Amino acid sequence: MFILLISIIIALIIVIFAVQNAAIVPVQFLVWSTDLPLVLVIFCSVFAGALLMFCLALWRELKHQIGKRPKLEYKAKKTADTDPIDISSAKPSSNDSDVAKKNQKE
Repeated sequence: MFILLISIIIALIIVIFAVQNAAIVPVQFLVWSTDLPLVLVIFCSVFAGALLMFCLALWRELKHQIGKRPKLEYKAKKTADTDPIDISSAKPSSNDSDVAKKNQKE
């Protein structure tokens, strides 16, 4: 709530300053040149600064969220090939009993 109040006060100061300086001024950038009201130059500058601060804050927050994410831990799982086979508890299937009967006849 305190930050919102401070932001509103600063915005009002900027608006009062901009409205009191409404004269037409020449604006030059590299080879581009034009005449604009000073109030427009002030508002564009404030907007560009606010947009830059928003982008930097967003980048910092995303960087913080990425660093906060838990890292995946890869644990070696045992596979059936490495475990010893316990045949004492295995039940023979119908195919196994047929094969066993054929082997006994031979």
